Amino acid sequence: MTQIISFKLSELAAEFAATLPECKFESDGTDPIITGVAAIDKAQAGEITFVSSSKFVARLKDTQASAVILDQKTPSPLPCIRTTYPRILFAKVLEKFYQPPTPPVGIHPTAILGEGVELGTNVAIAPYVVISDRVKIGDNATIYPHVTIYNDVVIGANTTIHANCVIGDRTQIGANCLFHPSTVLGGDGFGFEISPNGTWYKVPQIGHVIIEDNVELGCSCAVDRPAVGVTIIHKGVKLDNFVQIGHGVEVGAHSVLAAQVGLAGGVTLGHHVVMAGQVGAANHIHIGDGAIIGAKSGIAGDVSAGVTMMGYPVVPEKDWKRIVISERQLPDLLHTVRKLEKRIAELEAKLGE
Repeated sequence: MTQIISFKLSELAAEFAATLPECKFESDGTDPIITGVAAIDKAQAGEITFVSSSKFVARLKDTQASAVILDQKTPSPLPCIRTTYPRILFAKVLEKFYQPPTPPVGIHPTAILGEGVELGTNVAIAPYVVISDRVKIGDNATIYPHVTIYNDVVIGANTTIHANCVIGDRTQIGANCLFHPSTVLGGDGFGFEISPNGTWYKVPQIGHVIIEDNVELGCSCAVDRPAVGVTIIHKGVKLDNFVQIGHGVEVGAHSVLAAQVGLAGGVTLGHHVVMAGQVGAANHIHIGDGAIIGAKSGIAGDVSAGVTMMGYPVVPEKDWKRIVISERQLPDLLHTVRKLEKRIAELEAKLGE
């Protein structure tokens, strides 16, 4: 039987007040028992909900939720927990009520381990995992089914690798990392040179990949190793699904790359860079600390620190907005030009008489 988890709203507020600024319980005198979390239009009595945008505030009067998580200013008809960081509080409350199931600690009988494998304490190895020679896995790591780990890989403590991931040889992975299904680390970089006879000659990719602590990679990401040297993803980086990290790339600490971003070989990112979906970067360019790149942008040259760029090729955000507005005016502008051309032709004809 599933155990029902419940907390008084005031208890939740008190627990999180130690880590979140100005986190406080607010009520008209009631202190509801919270048994779960739900969206504002699906919540039932006993559940707490979350308002993330002003457009949802009006729904508070109709929700069946018993409580709500809010910022410091939004009025509430319900008992609530207020904080300066409501999204962070929402995430912490979710963690209280949901812990994902994990494989049992130990090695499943169908798993295959090579020679010289070293496992820390409380490691969980699920069915059909293949671990090659001399692999080292830290304490409390979890390896889900059908993961393949090549030779001489090092995996830090508390790291979770989900189903069907492939970890190439000599890859180094830090602690507290999370890799979602079907991601590949340490596959060959895309290195080919044209031969005199017109065929492509493969350049051996003998480098390796380094993933530092607290990195999360989405489903079906690819982080390629270079011909020589390393491809490195620094601490705290978060990649969405289908992100391509080319050979020899360096992704700075705490950068965030959304779905389908592609970085060509040798690209370097500073720390806290943000790239929206489908951004592409040409090889061997540098993107400075804290730069923000809008969706579907193409980056052909270096980008300075702290700027927001958009478009193809990228330009400063304010210029991009002017370009978009101008493009929408092109049909009218073309019509005006043609009228002016016709008028000039008529005037020239009169002058010539």
